[in-house]
This record gives sequence, structure tokens and C-alpha cells, in this order.
Amino acid sequence: MDVLYLLEFLIFFVSIFCSFGFLVKWYMPLFSKRPLNRNKSVRYVLGLLPIGSLGIILFTLKMLASFDVVNSFFYISMYMVLGLAGLFLGVTLMSCIFDLSWLDDALNLNNKAALIAVVGGFLGLTLIYSGANIGNGPGWWCVVFTGGLGLVAWLVLGLVINSCTKTFERITVERDIGCGIRFGFYLLASGIILARACAGDWTSFSVTLFEFMDGWPVLVLAGILILVELYYIHRAKLNKTNNAIFGSIFLGVAFIVIAIAIVYLMPPTSENPIYGAVLEVFWRLHI
Repeated sequence: MDVLYLLEFLIFFVSIFCSFGFLVKWYMPLFSKRPLNRNKSVRYVLGLLPIGSLGIILFTLKMLASFDVVNSFFYISMYMVLGLAGLFLGVTLMSCIFDLSWLDDALNLNNKAALIAVVGGFLGLTLIYSGANIGNGPGWWCVVFTGGLGLVAWLVLGLVINSCTKTFERITVERDIGCGIRFGFYLLASGIILARACAGDWTSFSVTLFEFMDGWPVLVLAGILILVELYYIHRAKLNKTNNAIFGSIFLGVAFIVIAIAIVYLMPPTSENPIYGAVLEVFWRLHI
């Protein structure tokens, strides 16, 4: 038991170090006066993102987390800095894998399409981590494992969408604001669905993998976005324009409404008739 406590303190202090580095790396450029053409509204939006995300994580930890976390100052603090460290990882991966940089594209180049996509991605990552904290579990590794599942699924689907529609290039190079709006709302909506897939009481690694199938509707949402983007690509070729802001906002809001409806109306995997049979197989195999 002492080893587990020591490991928790180690995770806590490593997360503090990573979180401090993340906040310094995030806020220092926002206060810099160079380049001179930086838009103040972009600075304000990016500056509020970590604060809003911490508020979402704190609410989750106080109201929906494991019974031994909700009233513990130490555990709430640990999972908050762990969340910041996770956001640091997610934003870094988004920059590397999606080629979507909050610093270069959104801040330095004043790319509004990239800014909207970054905001949606940041909030989507926040919700995935928050969802991983919902439910009872024996330790921090449960949060890391379930949150990792959500992060991997979120990134892979983003790559699939881009492979079909060249979304990243249209946002960063062509500065297609409509595409940025649609993709940003998708990143947030998919985060809502995957947060639900990450949530729940911990049983085992294998059962968690099975319960993660709650997030299957995100595949449908990604498919819808691909069809929508292909339509806009075709329309842009005919009209020689990619300006579709109001229609994109409508579609983005529709993505959010669909995601929320899925979370509230769709029964969880545990209520599926085949769940008990599958779970019994897991127990018999001692998985």
C-alpha cells in the first residue's frame, strides 16, 4: 500500500511539473508583443481556454468522480494537474498529428479557421478527460487508461476525416473558415460522445474496453462530417468559393445537439441484453 501512495505522490509531482510547463508555454506567447499583428480577441479566447477547462474538470471531480475523490483536496488537486498534463499531451499531439497549431496558426498567423478548430479540439480533449473521471475506480491508472482510449479514438477519427477531405490543409493553408467551424464543432461533439464512453465504474481493463463501445455513435458522426465536407468541396469547385459560415454554424450546432441526445437518450452498454453474457465470459476467462 505504501508503494501505491508513493506512486500517487510521484504522479502528482510529475503532473505539477508538466502542468506548470504547459501553462508557461501557453501563456507566455499570449503576453508577448511580437509579432505586432496579433489579434487581441484571439489572445483573450486562447487565454480563457485553460481556465474554462479547469472549471469543467473541477466540477466533474467535485460532483461525478469516485467516492474517495469528491471530498479529498489531495485527489482533486492531483486529478486537476493530471488533467492539465493530459491537455498538454493532447494539444501537442493535435499540433503534430493534425498539423493544427494554436501558436503558429491561430495566434501568430491570425487564422480564424484554425482558432475555431483549436477551441473545439481543446474543449473536446477536456471533456474526454473529464468523462474518464466519472465513476468509481481504484486509482489514477483507471483515468489514464480510459482517457487514453478516448484520446486515441479521437485522434484516429480525425486522421480518417482528413484522409478523405484534406481538412487540415483547408484549415491551415486555405483558411477555410466554414471548414474550421465544422471541424471544430465536430471535435467538441465527438469529445462529448467519447466522454460518455470513458465514463463509468471501473471493473477491469477488458471490461472497460467492452464498455468503451458506448462511443460507437462517434463513427456515425465522423461519417456524416466526411459526407458534408465532400459536399462543400464539390460546391467550392462549382462556385469557386468556400464561404459557408452560417450553414457551417448550423451544422456545428446540430453536431452538438446530436451528441448530447446520444448521451442522454441512448442506453449504456451495461443495459444491453448481451452485456451480462459477455461479462460472464470475461469472468470465466479471468480477464
